[in-house]
Amino acid sequence: MMVGIDLVDLSDPLLKPRDHRALRLISHPDDHVPDHPHSFWLLWTAKEAVFKAQRQIIPFDPKKIAVSISQSDNTLSFQSEILRGNIFQDQSIIYAIVHSENQPCHHQILKRNTQSPSEEVRAMVIQFIKLHHQIQVAVRTDEKNLPVLSHQQLPISFTHHHDYLGFILPKPQ
Repeated sequence: MMVGIDLVDLSDPLLKPRDHRALRLISHPDDHVPDHPHSFWLLWTAKEAVFKAQRQIIPFDPKKIAVSISQSDNTLSFQSEILRGNIFQDQSIIYAIVHSENQPCHHQILKRNTQSPSEEVRAMVIQFIKLHHQIQVAVRTDEKNLPVLSHQQLPISFTHHHDYLGFILPKPQ
């Protein structure tokens, strides 16, 4: 089971503007990115979501992950060597989710309410599972020290940036 999520809060005053020239900093030779005002962040979030889904204990190197992003109408999707995903955008954020094919998942993005986004997003997952599945869970770590749900050891992926946070996880049985 593979799940990954990443987001970029475009309203972050510390976020540096990135134009098409900056793509070379994160590009793999097989990348394909549509012409878009936020091409850099589309590619970045897709690559980081794939990286998180792979659950490896190595530093993130976006140049080692090939991603092809396509746009159809108002829908952005992407394909890596092993996973497909979707990219969502509004005025404030860009976020990408990816999960194993035929794996029903939950994902949620919310505005941050506290100064502890890591703790807040974990509490959000526990509350979400209790509300939607009537299951008491805890967020634990696996042998790689990566987050899992105590129920069925389901992998979880978290993200937070500036004013937003989110998660993706497989639907518990």
